[in-house]
Amino acid sequence: MFSIWTAVVSLLALVDALGWWKDYADGTHSAGLGLAQTMASSLSWIPVNIGVYLLTMWCPISRPHVARALLVHLAGYLVALCWLSGRMFLFDPVLHWLPPARGFGEEYLRNLGAYLAMYFEWVGVAHGVYYFAQHRRRREQLAQAREQLAHAALQALRAQVRPHFLFNAMNTIAAFVHDDPRRAEEMVVRLSTLLRQSLEHDGSLEVPLREDLEVLSAYVDIERARFEDRLAVDWRLHPGALDALVPPLLLQPLVENAVRHGISPRDAPGTVTISARPEGSWLRLVVTDDGVGLPPGRPRTGIGLANARARLTQMYGAEHRFSVEPRPDGGVTATVRLPLRTART
Repeated sequence: MFSIWTAVVSLLALVDALGWWKDYADGTHSAGLGLAQTMASSLSWIPVNIGVYLLTMWCPISRPHVARALLVHLAGYLVALCWLSGRMFLFDPVLHWLPPARGFGEEYLRNLGAYLAMYFEWVGVAHGVYYFAQHRRRREQLAQAREQLAHAALQALRAQVRPHFLFNAMNTIAAFVHDDPRRAEEMVVRLSTLLRQSLEHDGSLEVPLREDLEVLSAYVDIERARFEDRLAVDWRLHPGALDALVPPLLLQPLVENAVRHGISPRDAPGTVTISARPEGSWLRLVVTDDGVGLPPGRPRTGIGLANARARLTQMYGAEHRFSVEPRPDGGVTATVRLPLRTART
């Protein structure tokens, strides 16, 4: 993009020079001197235009730092004006631009307002290029996120229907068929719900949290039936968080990791706590277990966590936080922090 900008401003400088050439030639009564003056006048703007572009990329005028960005660009103008005024003295021995005895300070003050409008016109053009590049980059990120979403959905489905999971679920159902037929029937319904909702996912990049919790609830019910009294689930859901948009199938791998790696390895009962609440302009999702914790010096890893981390990075970039950390009193906490948005905003 920088090379394109440089080529464009150079071409525009040449066009501008040719447009003013006749006026310069008439003023100097010399076609050669007039061409030299107009070329020097127009082409010497190229370093200023490049500087405007770089300054815009570094500090665009956008919320919430509009005032700061305007001050930065104003300072940039004052610096650029040093070059625009100094070029007069640089080229004057050859081009005879300046009247006798005019100093740099006088020339600087004379140009202080003359070039202001032109400078900020280029600032506007640079911002147009900046936001076009941002829009194109966002579209590319969304396309990558959609591909990542399809991959993550497939991986989550494979995790849900892998033979080990289905074997345990069906064994649990079989154990209830004679002793508790109603509970066995409920588990079959929950298992079919889990599989159906995974298969029927329409590819949306974000869904309301309440929809993601329906899939998670089906998974939790099956695991609670399998572990019986060894697994408790504590739901701490703030009503203001239920309509927040989240990537689909986000919480299920976090809860699965808590059950498989935290609660399952030990004999004592354990609790998985699932919380969601708004925090200002953010949504905070936390999955905590009081299980065996992390092995010393080894982070908890797996396909589910890797997919979650990759999807969040693709969709939100720097505007998210994702961490998996040990708890001081045992167990692990997985925390996700996202921008708080709803379908209505």
